[in-house]
Amino acid sequence: MFSHRIANSARFLQMPADSQLLYFHMVVRADDDGVVESYPLVKMLGFGSDAYRVLQAKGLIEEINEDQVIVITDWYEHNKIRADRKVNSVYLPLLRERHPELPIVEPKPRVDVRDNSRRTGHGQSTVSVSKVKLSKVKVSKHNKIKDNTTKLIAASGEGKIVNDFIDLFKKVNPSWERLFPQKGQRDAMKRMLKQHGEDKIKFIMEQIPKVNATKYAPTITTPCELERNLGKLIAFYQKMKNGDKERKIISI
Repeated sequence: MFSHRIANSARFLQMPADSQLLYFHMVVRADDDGVVESYPLVKMLGFGSDAYRVLQAKGLIEEINEDQVIVITDWYEHNKIRADRKVNSVYLPLLRERHPELPIVEPKPRVDVRDNSRRTGHGQSTVSVSKVKLSKVKVSKHNKIKDNTTKLIAASGEGKIVNDFIDLFKKVNPSWERLFPQKGQRDAMKRMLKQHGEDKIKFIMEQIPKVNATKYAPTITTPCELERNLGKLIAFYQKMKNGDKERKIISI
């Protein structure tokens, strides 16, 4: 259970809302050693990299490899792990190597289970199991995690495209990272990409800084503003085409 003391601490409450939400998701999805694969999680939530960096700067998470597999540093302040129920992380050897200072609960055998070898990681099970049954259940936790990661990345394919286009607004909007989690802004970008295609929308967005600096032109700093003023933006370029023969003309 998430620690009320941590959730109410000044260190936590002073963080941006995106960082707080990301931390909650990490705690919920972490394994019994407080380890979680953060990269697909960040992509799935659609957050910018700053939400992740804040957690690092606050010392709430530490990376254990270059693929953004992280450990929650105060994991045992959030959870009480019973040794006879604990399942070792697949990243436990790496965790011990990179952060030997962090506490680890060693799993103990359960008296109500005939064979503890699968949970405690002390070797192959010696219990006789039929090959048919074994073929259905013999999937390592490591493979399950990898499968879930693949699914998350695949599911976030459309989200990644939307994120890439929202990222283009950083040239005209100093608070562009706040656009990532906003459903209305994301939906507006999805509609434009679906209707007009990536190439045309990208070309239009590349012209926005120049348009915003031009007198009488519509000011655009968000996907919703772009969608609302798309017709005006096209009309503006059509009026300017005679004054600049080299300017590209948008035709949608």
